[in-house]
Amino acid sequence: MDLHLKLNKEFYKHIDRITKRGEEYRSRIHKSKKHYESAKRLSATDLKERFNILKESPTPSEAIAIIRNLINSGFWISRSGYKVIQSSLDFTHKGDEQELSPKEISILKKVANYEAIEDVSDDEIFRCIFNELEYSHYFPEHKPYIRASSIDETIVLIPGVFNEIFSTPAFERSAKHLESTLNIKFFSPKVNGFKSSKHNAKLLEKQLSKYVRDNPEEKLWLVCFSKGGLDALNFLVHNNEFSKKYISGLSTIASPILGSDHLNHKLIKFLNGIHNFQDSKIYQALSSRNDLMAKEFQRSVSSTFQRPWLRRNYRNLPDHMFYTAIGFESTWYESHFWMMLTKLFVRSRSKNDGIVDSENSQFPYYFKSAINLGIHKGHHLIGTRSSHYCQEALIESLIVFLKYKSLLK
Repeated sequence: MDLHLKLNKEFYKHIDRITKRGEEYRSRIHKSKKHYESAKRLSATDLKERFNILKESPTPSEAIAIIRNLINSGFWISRSGYKVIQSSLDFTHKGDEQELSPKEISILKKVANYEAIEDVSDDEIFRCIFNELEYSHYFPEHKPYIRASSIDETIVLIPGVFNEIFSTPAFERSAKHLESTLNIKFFSPKVNGFKSSKHNAKLLEKQLSKYVRDNPEEKLWLVCFSKGGLDALNFLVHNNEFSKKYISGLSTIASPILGSDHLNHKLIKFLNGIHNFQDSKIYQALSSRNDLMAKEFQRSVSSTFQRPWLRRNYRNLPDHMFYTAIGFESTWYESHFWMMLTKLFVRSRSKNDGIVDSENSQFPYYFKSAINLGIHKGHHLIGTRSSHYCQEALIESLIVFLKYKSLLK
């Protein structure tokens, strides 16, 4: 009788495993097809808008913009189509087993009930939240211990270096997801990815001031990607009173808070040798119209400049608001194509996401009011709309964590 019960139990366990594998298979196909359809729809919309602009204003810059969009859309659609095929053929893929430890379950339950958690670091709590929400996005049948909820704050997406290459600001896909599911407002001010942080701080001052004049009842949450974090810090240092009235906090994602050591690379130093000819007439004629080698931009991002800047200025940052930082790391084969090239030509001995050394993406020890939320797996371009990284779960996890800490309303 005992043997019969044991065999019967194993049989039903086997059935449960097959059922779960089938659910995961359907979830993967559904998610990949949704991403593919989104790639086709949004690419077609972008190209249609670009062609209309070109018809009204037939300039070389608009023609280049169309070529750029065609290349980006081609990569996005083809890569998304490949993911659909891969998901359809790979029935044996196990996926994430999501085997939570008793400690992780306890953390999630306490976060859900806003209970105090002892002897657990902030980055460990955040990692636990993210793992749960990421799994929920990949497998909708899963019933999560926690869910993101709406907030009163408006998200301000501040993009980073060379964002002009892409069709939308970093993490806009996540913001649109939050807007449609939780009715969270967002907007993205225009900054120049090729200019210094000082220049972009003035652009932020002008645009944020206008926004709050038009929306005086709203509080803002600055979500900054890459160099956007440095631009925002420069803005905050010089707009303390404005920040106290209108800004709840700043969250950086893959920002070189302590600067980038990549700009000290031999290749960059060699290219910067052009500045040795700054007394020549040719150099002066060109630099009067163009910032050769983006000298001021490099100065803003370089660790040689940024580390002492933060040390001098962190006490001048508004002390009423919160500051969080998330960093990433990836090996070359886990990275986006452009990140692979970056890792090939500008190598770093430190762990990095392809652009930013991971340790430089965290606030320094002396800035005690800031919260570091750890280094996570991912390359520097996870925030692009074509990325298959679950960026929606990342921003949702930030919301859950910050509401748990009573930093967002």
